[in-house]
Amino acid sequence: MSTALDVLAPAEPCWPRIGVWGDRSCPELAAVTHCHNCPVFAAAGRRFLDAPSPDEYLDEWTARLAPPPDDEAGDRVGVLVFRLADEWLALPVGVLVEVTHDRPPHRVPHRGGLLAGLVNVRGELHLCVRLDRLLGIDPAPAEPAGRRLVLIRRDADGWVFAADEVERVRRVPEREVEPAPPTVGRAAARRTRGVFHAGGRAVGLLDPDRVFQALRERVR
Repeated sequence: MSTALDVLAPAEPCWPRIGVWGDRSCPELAAVTHCHNCPVFAAAGRRFLDAPSPDEYLDEWTARLAPPPDDEAGDRVGVLVFRLADEWLALPVGVLVEVTHDRPPHRVPHRGGLLAGLVNVRGELHLCVRLDRLLGIDPAPAEPAGRRLVLIRRDADGWVFAADEVERVRRVPEREVEPAPPTVGRAAARRTRGVFHAGGRAVGLLDPDRVFQALRERVR
């Protein structure tokens, strides 16, 4: 009886046609069970690994993995950029747990102010706070369709807040974080490390220590 080794040319892939990803008509399957155990599959893998790299492949990956030039080196902070009403803000990713779809919080009786209620995120209840009120930001007149819930945590403190828009995570050089201008409201300024520019707009970098401390003092 002819086998896959006898019938197929060495470079011809048989597994998508007669192997486990095909019609399973290969007579070798009775002995090897799966194409991964077949010498034809193993030989093809060796040919792939031994093949010469495409033109510019090594140059491309050398450039990707090389350390940044001296003028780009230095401390950078990873931040999540988001919007509350008309204000663009950011929090360090070290306190970020998850960004998920918006859902209405369940109100807590006889509680209001900064506490919007309780929300269920992956089966766990979390306190949902109004971060815009904490920062003295006037809320948007209507809730936008693309709102997201942001779950943040530091040690035992976990909070959820609604953001009108979540942009993305950025890596910001520390040297580009400037002092907050006088136009920033007092409530926001007290809890802001500084301001950096991204995407043609000013973004306030919040100080997580001050934010978490304020939430602990004013909500609980």
